[in-house]
Amino acid sequence: MKTIALRLSQLLPHRQKRRSSSALGERELEVMKILWQDGALSAKEVLTRLSDTTLSLSTMQSTLERLHRKSLLSREKVGRFYIYQAAVSRNEMIRELLGNIAEQVSDGQMAPMISGFMDFIEQDTSGTVSAEMKEVMERLVSDDGR
Repeated sequence: MKTIALRLSQLLPHRQKRRSSSALGERELEVMKILWQDGALSAKEVLTRLSDTTLSLSTMQSTLERLHRKSLLSREKVGRFYIYQAAVSRNEMIRELLGNIAEQVSDGQMAPMISGFMDFIEQDTSGTVSAEMKEVMERLVSDDGR
């Protein structure tokens, strides 16, 4: 498994400029999930899909504006309202978050991160990490031709 981790780290892109994704709050992440799932929505439409029904429309608009300033959302004015959509994919966000963790924990080196993840998969006794995950990772290595 350590060999797979090393090869995966070689497949990853070199460090790039980081967005502000590491500073996302719980509500911001929930909003991103809604927009990834449902596509372009107005603030009111996002609000109706949120689990927290106590939020006001102005709070939702502020949340969307913060995500837009962080370059995580794009927006288009339609009539009097903005329609927001994710400017980054879920996979891009995951890559950013992992990169930020790698910077904080292992000075940006991905091999220790991947090795730790592989250890997590190997030690998972609950079955929550599926065999499909292992398949995908092995496929990544074999597709690289190494």
